[in-house]
Amino acid sequence: MNRGIILWGILWIGIVGIIPLSGGGAAEPPIGAEKITKEARETIEATKQYTAQQKEAFQRKAHEELVTLQKQISALRGKASDASTTTREEFKKSMNELEKKKDAVKHKLDELRTATDAKWNDMKAGANSAIEELKHSYQKALSYLP
Repeated sequence: MNRGIILWGILWIGIVGIIPLSGGGAAEPPIGAEKITKEARETIEATKQYTAQQKEAFQRKAHEELVTLQKQISALRGKASDASTTTREEFKKSMNELEKKKDAVKHKLDELRTATDAKWNDMKAGANSAIEELKHSYQKALSYLP
């Protein structure tokens, strides 16, 4: 019987030692509404800054791709004189399509520049799509040349 009481006592001491008592020790003070508001504002500001950085990085990358494609298109025009008459006609149609796609990319990038941070992500998909269509049209025009 004494053993049972001793075991219960040891168990009780172990449990009480693990669970901190309320009102004692180094409990954290309650967080005030001002602190929560301040942290929320800081989080919102950090998110805005991150979004702006992402927008700028995408615009830079998209502009660089457009400049590269414009150079490739210019070089492609120079190669057309070596093609046959029928090939040049098909090439000319393809180049007209290519110019339209290039203008569409420029328009999408202009829209993206003026987009709000909240809307730019949606517009990013449209700009990516326009760039991919321009690349496809370039490859099509390229295929007409020897």
